[in-house]
Amino acid sequence: MLILTETIGGNGHYQAARSLCQGLSQVEPELNAEICCGMHRVSRQLEQLTRAVYLNTLQYAPALWGAAYSREGEISDRFRTSLGKLLSRRLQEWLEEMQPDVVVCTHAFCLSAMGVIKERMGDRFRLGAAITDFDVNGFWIHPEVDFFLVAHEDVAKKIRRRFGVPDEAIFRTGIPIDPEFSKPQPPKSVLRRMLGLDPDRFTILLMGGGIGMGPIEECLYHFRRELPAHQLVVVTGKNRSLYERLQEQFGSDPRIRLHGFVDSMVHYMHAADIIVSKPGGLTSSEALACGLPIFICQPIPGQEERNSRFLMRKRVALRQDEPGEMARQILSLMENPEMLEEMSRRARELGRPDSSLAGARVIREHLLMKSRPV
Repeated sequence: MLILTETIGGNGHYQAARSLCQGLSQVEPELNAEICCGMHRVSRQLEQLTRAVYLNTLQYAPALWGAAYSREGEISDRFRTSLGKLLSRRLQEWLEEMQPDVVVCTHAFCLSAMGVIKERMGDRFRLGAAITDFDVNGFWIHPEVDFFLVAHEDVAKKIRRRFGVPDEAIFRTGIPIDPEFSKPQPPKSVLRRMLGLDPDRFTILLMGGGIGMGPIEECLYHFRRELPAHQLVVVTGKNRSLYERLQEQFGSDPRIRLHGFVDSMVHYMHAADIIVSKPGGLTSSEALACGLPIFICQPIPGQEERNSRFLMRKRVALRQDEPGEMARQILSLMENPEMLEEMSRRARELGRPDSSLAGARVIREHLLMKSRPV
């Protein structure tokens, strides 16, 4: 069993792979499942170049990425074919040595390569795609994919109608998150004490994703000034320079707790009252699993923009791209506790805390299909 992923744009795709692996260890303890970053295995130089181009595009020309993402019909086939052929040359020999029964991809780049390899090798393994957003584009679609793990019925409907994938190949498991989210948690006040927080203060979780992007610094400046009765937990991910800047500016404030990369967000999510974040698929899924109302600020054009629309359409999120206005919007929501509780209720209904276990069960079924004699 092989789970392929990439880390070129943050940690979310890898976290999804790891969560599936953890789910499999519970559902099928005897199974040997391995996680691998496909591009890293092909060429570290290619991986570094791709990461640099992607992150610089997001930082300096996000509209360009959004335009490419929205024109999926024109470029996805050509891009997928070219990338798939490039990566598959190096990966096929390794795959023939491993001889996995099932390969699941949590990133579209490695999925395209696996599709090409499966065409060449015949039906020697079953291929799955775990889509890590609340929408889907053509990069994820390949005729050799045997099954899809998707976030919601809306995604399943789009895959059926736009791309012609049969419904029996689509499983509404949710985006894979840490199985710990499916376990009962202590009350918020207890968790806050465990985390060194004031158990009685309204708690805001402020995140910028695994690479710490977004207007975290500006948000924190306004929140400290305009939300004096609140406490803030800030997670900067792997952005070390941002963490150091915030530590210098805000580290002495007892109401503000600063963290870099946090391996598991379970306790922090359950301890918070709301989350202010970019709408990445993994972070949003974790928030929904905890019933956290989501405040979205400056989503990246492309997948985050589409995630944002989905979350607002389901009325579990509010969007405000101006950090100063965000603080006032939070205050306004606090004055309407019924609305806050209703958003929390809808988030719990939409959330899938058992997503990695559900995904693992689907994978187990495909392992059994592969092992049955024809």
